[in-house]
Parts: sequence; structure tokens; C-alpha cells
Amino acid sequence: MMAGMDVEELIARHPRVFHTMSATAWPSVQRHGLLSTQRLIDLFGLDAAARDRLLNAPRKESTTLRAPGLPPAVIRDQKPMKFIAEKIDPGSSLTEYLTAINSRVFFWASAERLDRLRQAKAYRSEDQVILHVDTRMLVERHGAGIELCRLNSGAVTQKNHPPRGHRSWLPIADYPYDDYRRRYGSDGALVEVTVLDAVPDVLNLTTRIEGPAG
Repeated sequence: MMAGMDVEELIARHPRVFHTMSATAWPSVQRHGLLSTQRLIDLFGLDAAARDRLLNAPRKESTTLRAPGLPPAVIRDQKPMKFIAEKIDPGSSLTEYLTAINSRVFFWASAERLDRLRQAKAYRSEDQVILHVDTRMLVERHGAGIELCRLNSGAVTQKNHPPRGHRSWLPIADYPYDDYRRRYGSDGALVEVTVLDAVPDVLNLTTRIEGPAG
């Protein structure tokens, strides 16, 4: 069995993690913190048809949620899942994978990965707010819900991309960081730091805000 990752090693190698959002969503994050797609849908009380459209198939477009008394929230499209149906792990299913994606909050493990997203064609023209989050504080507050992934889990733009499924994320203690670093290099050893459900106190953990809110 491969050795897992030590929390202190995670903090040392990735002292900051990064979350990017549409500027439209910033007032919602100020009020509620970061919520998973599932939690946002619950908060806005969407009907069964809307829930099914947003949760049970890859989303073709971003959706701005609006409701009386709530700041708007944005659920991102999932266009990069182009070939996901062909790349699901044999031990998983598309339904299980989508449930896993939609039930967590995502952070990039490195500024380099963040910059790649920032330069993506789909996001260059849109105002973005970027949170720089202190990893130690995130682990102290939400360690039990943190799971790590070696992949950009929602990007399946090529047929040769690695398979993925609902087990693509692992708790820190089970994450084989050293093995991945040997096989994929430092940049490929860890791509996503995720938190299950929500990070309501994210602004208390944030050391820098970039964009229109900064």
C-alpha cells in the first residue's frame, strides 16, 4: 500500500490554494462563503427539472441563479467534460462522478494551474475574483472534508486524458503524493484541493483577493 501525504508536507509544498469565480458571484460568496453546486441549488430552492438539468448531466452553459432576498450565484458550465462518457473509471459511473463533482468546493493547488485557467478563452473576457487561501487555516478548519486530486477533474477535452470517477479524490492521509511526484513531476503530483459540501468561512481564511473585489 502506498504511503499517504503528511499534512505538514501539503502545507509546505502548497502554502496557498486558489479559488476563482465570476465577479457576478462575489456578493453571494461574501454572504454565504463557498458552496458546492449541490448546496447552491438547495439554497435557491430549484425545482426538480432545474435540479436534474444542473446536476445529472454535464452542463453546456453557465447558469446564474437568482431569487428574492439572495445575491446572485453562478454555476459554471462543464464544457471541458467533452469526452467524459468515454473516460469514466470501470469502478465508477457518470452519475457517481457528477455527484462527486457537484458536492464539493474546488481550489487550485498552484498559481500555475490558476494562471492556465485564467488565460483560457472562456474566461479571459469575464471579470474574475480570485481568492488566495491559507492552506494551514483551511486544513485546521476543514481538514476532515478535504480531498485531493491529481487531475483537473472536470477537464476531459481529449480522448487520451486519464480515466476518472467518484474515487478520483482522496483524503490527505491516503493521497500518494510521493508516488505521484515520481511519476508525474512536481506540477503533476497535485492539481486540486477540494472541500466537501462548503467552506462558509472562506473569507476568514483568505490572505489576498484579486479582481474587482480586491
